[in-house]
Amino acid sequence: MSIRVGKLSLMVGVILYIISLYIAYIYLISPSYSYYQLVNLEPPLWVCFLSSFLAFLPTFWSEYRTKRPSQVIYWVLYIFTFVPVMIIPDFVRENPFDSFFIFKLVLLLCMIILYLGGKLPLIKIGEWNIPQNLVKVGITIFTLVLYFIMIRSFGFRIDVVSFKDVYDVREMYRMETNRFAGYAVVWLSKIIDLFLVTLGVLKGNILLITGGIIGQVYVYSVTGHKSVALSLCLLAVILFCIRHRGAKFGVRFIWVILFLVVLSMVFDTLSGNITLTEIFTRRMLFLPGALSSFFFDFFSANPKTHLGQSVFSAFVDYPYDANPGYVIGQHYFGSDQMSANVNMWADGYSAFGYAGVIIFTILLAVILWIYDSISANRNFVISVALMVMPAWSLVDSSFIIALMTNGIFIAIGLNYLFQSSENIQRSEEFEHQKNHLDAV
Repeated sequence: MSIRVGKLSLMVGVILYIISLYIAYIYLISPSYSYYQLVNLEPPLWVCFLSSFLAFLPTFWSEYRTKRPSQVIYWVLYIFTFVPVMIIPDFVRENPFDSFFIFKLVLLLCMIILYLGGKLPLIKIGEWNIPQNLVKVGITIFTLVLYFIMIRSFGFRIDVVSFKDVYDVREMYRMETNRFAGYAVVWLSKIIDLFLVTLGVLKGNILLITGGIIGQVYVYSVTGHKSVALSLCLLAVILFCIRHRGAKFGVRFIWVILFLVVLSMVFDTLSGNITLTEIFTRRMLFLPGALSSFFFDFFSANPKTHLGQSVFSAFVDYPYDANPGYVIGQHYFGSDQMSANVNMWADGYSAFGYAGVIIFTILLAVILWIYDSISANRNFVISVALMVMPAWSLVDSSFIIALMTNGIFIAIGLNYLFQSSENIQRSEEFEHQKNHLDAV
């Protein structure tokens, strides 16, 4: 059996990515953050090999070509959630080969479900023939209303602070924010601003690009959320990797992320600190991976939430005084102010056990299937850009929050209403044909 160059490059990239995460955790993050529950209990080597094999296993069936937005989201969840959950909990568990291993196998099943969901035949979605000029006016008004809410709540200020100094900004944001301002912050930073940047890139419109970037800088200045600043980086990576209609997306994506992780480690080793490694690995990869272990242990020994903290609270007797993230923050970190945000799978387990993990995955696959069907008649790049940040929130937030608050439903509605112009679509198809990348 022969392995194509692209597939081999993908497999090598994933292996090196897994190795780089081990090195970063053992030698940089754990020594500095052991007080933060990111300890190293030195799991047996055979357990590490087994966990690494589970992390690597999806590469056997995963395709590096992406033709649908759901396939891009699949790779985002694989690299940022699945791989860390496979390897990081081994370091924080006294017995790394206990019942949590079953949780890993269930997540492997979830990856298979998402992969198969990206292969389902698309359904025909009827078009709502609204004049596009009216849609553009509506998007403009919606954007202006969101910015009006933000400016009314926080004022207008551009004050780019370093990542080390964001905590005072966050505290001020918590004191000043309200429900409507919170929605405005999320929808602007995760959808609207990135939509403007992407549209500007496709059209070569500097004004749209500048407007989107300034919007993100403003939101970061108000909230101090690192994810807002990093969202532009993630968008740039995604736009680079889906060139030529995603012909090499999986290969490019894993190697770009690997490059960032290794570059961070090399820079931090030479500079004698862990600034970049902390940014690119601890918060985005290691902490959600470790929190999956904590959620599993706590909600295996205590009552499940049954989504009593969500919009279903009227129908459920919720057994806790705070949301699950704050419950875990208090129990494991001793702080009632810390929200230990975790990925959709660990949150699904906290709600309904293994059934919740699988049900949430099936629901996500169905939602992405519908989104793929809408996107079949839309510009591929815009469809991906609209969904990537709301879907990325699944890495460190619950499924319900990602749908309702973090904008998955907003992205679906916007992509349905905004019909990508034909000249953008044709120019991208021409570029794809010109480069003949399907033969690679």
